Amino acid sequence: MASPSSLSPTDPVALQDRINDVLRSFLSARRQEIAWLDPRATDPIDEVIGLFEAGGKRIRPAFCYWGFRAAGGPHGEPILRAAASLELLHTMALIHDDVMDGSAARRGRPTVHARQAEAAERRGQAEPERIGIAVAILAGDLASVLADQLLLESGFPPVRLAAALERYHRMRTEMAAGAHLGLIDADADARLLAALKGGSYTVEGPLQIGAALAGATVLVATRLERFGEPLGEAFQLLDDLRDGDVTPGATMIDANKLIAEAKDALDPDVLDADAIQALGLLADLVAGS
Repeated sequence: MASPSSLSPTDPVALQDRINDVLRSFLSARRQEIAWLDPRATDPIDEVIGLFEAGGKRIRPAFCYWGFRAAGGPHGEPILRAAASLELLHTMALIHDDVMDGSAARRGRPTVHARQAEAAERRGQAEPERIGIAVAILAGDLASVLADQLLLESGFPPVRLAAALERYHRMRTEMAAGAHLGLIDADADARLLAALKGGSYTVEGPLQIGAALAGATVLVATRLERFGEPLGEAFQLLDDLRDGDVTPGATMIDANKLIAEAKDALDPDVLDADAIQALGLLADLVAGS
């Protein structure tokens, strides 16, 4: 079992539990602040909390945490808070993606816009579907704001935060660019979309944010990039395969090659040994997810 001063690289549940603890405490405090403004204004934060509590593997926080540890950073509350912020960013992406896709369910429950449309209909409001979409947009926006707040208040020195924020902002720009390309061009290159839509903010971005918070050397950052880029691309290709958006045969071949390429980049002469073990297990999780 992981001690209070460290987390085992072979116990992903322990890290998930710590991330969940951080998020529950943070979101509870933010909900109290909003309820103090007006108890009727809590629907967006309640939807963020509900989606978080409904499940998820906390993959992005895990890559951030182990990117930090790979660069020699110590276990502690600051990196747990910074890593947890990426789960809130992911929550924003899920809520907004469900609106764009017109999805009805997420994590075994109605999507935010569907739930809020039903609530508006029960209240007897006109145009309940429009209201549901509007509340979902607000909930996603709020999750984004809270992600920024949790990262900025994580407790790292300003110089480390500045380096991490540079990668954080680029990652968010790539997320938007990928989502837009996916909407306007059904024939866009699958690997380009994989890199932009999910690869950047699922694997490489979180890794590099964690590494920046640890003050990683150029050599460490480069090794993590060589691991994260192909693995993130593989993650999104496999996700698109599950959704039926790409051709199975060629996609599986590409994804397996990318995962093998990623694992080959985990250099024990450069990266922390525990982090290498954890990142290898995360790569296996991506392959089987």
